Formats: sequence, structure tokens, C-alpha cells
Amino acid sequence: MAGGIDAWNGLVAGGAYEAGLAYFSRASRPEELISLSFALEEGNRVFYERVSQDMKDEEAASIFRSMGQAEERHKETLRELHARVSGKGGDPAQPEGMEAGRFLEGGAPLRETLEWTKGKTLEEILELAIAMEADALDRYIKMGRAVADERSREVFLALSREERKHLERMTPLLDRLQGKG
Repeated sequence: MAGGIDAWNGLVAGGAYEAGLAYFSRASRPEELISLSFALEEGNRVFYERVSQDMKDEEAASIFRSMGQAEERHKETLRELHARVSGKGGDPAQPEGMEAGRFLEGGAPLRETLEWTKGKTLEEILELAIAMEADALDRYIKMGRAVADERSREVFLALSREERKHLERMTPLLDRLQGKG
């Protein structure tokens, strides 16, 4: 990540800028925040599952598989929070225009991002995954601050700690690939 934003030559989001942000900017109730988070966690789960299948580097494949499993656990945590907040079981309602699994954390469309990964290096894919996890960390911290309910706040902040662990899991591999580790 040397050189910062000026050196970035990775994935550039396409499509309407508002596509990944429109729902988040309108979401204010805990149920809406949970719904958005659930949809994005599913997108990342699918991303990690598919990327892990294409990895030749076994360490990277293992990391991506475990990331997909972690996203599934996050979805379960969000299901439980949804049930407690809304009184309804099952998956949270899908946000309009952000159906579960269509977008990644960060707002990038899943299908286009998977296409982008074809022919990319492990380093480039890791940089993207780290950016997605950093976005999720930021989102959960903000959500934790936005909700009034103390239990919901605790859940979002616990999810933010999990996202931090994801970053800690991936960055050593990126450092090694970049000759820093």
C-alpha cells in the first residue's frame, strides 16, 4: 500500500456512485442498518468463497475460506440481532436495490468484482479484500455510534472488532508478498 491513494492502480468502482451508498445514507433505524449489513456480509461471503476456489496459493485459499466462514458467522449474529430488535425470526428484509449478495462491503457490485479478479495477482486481490474489510470496520464503528440501544451498539462494536481481526489475518500475507514480512 506504499504510495497511498496516489499509487492505487487496482479496482475502480463502476456504475452509479449512489448504488452502494444510497441505502446506507437513508438507513437510520436499527432494522435498516441490520438489513444493510446482512446484505453486504452475504456479498463478501460469496466473494471469498469464489476467490478461494480459484487460489493456487494454499495459504491464501485457506485465509479466503476462513473469511467466508467468518462472514457467515457475522450473518448469524445479525440474524439474532434482527430477531431481538424486530421481534421477527429469519433473515432481515432485503434493502431495496441492495439484495443480499449483490454488493460487497464498500458498495462494489459482486459480479463485476469477481470478473475483475480474473487475471489479477494475489497481491491485488488481497489489497481489495483489505479495503473491503477496512470499509466494514468503519461501517460497524459508525453503526455502533448511531444506534441508541445499548445491546445493538455492543453487537455492532463486536462486529467491528471481528473486522479488525480480518485485517490482522490478511495483512501479514500481503506484507510477505510485498517483501515486507
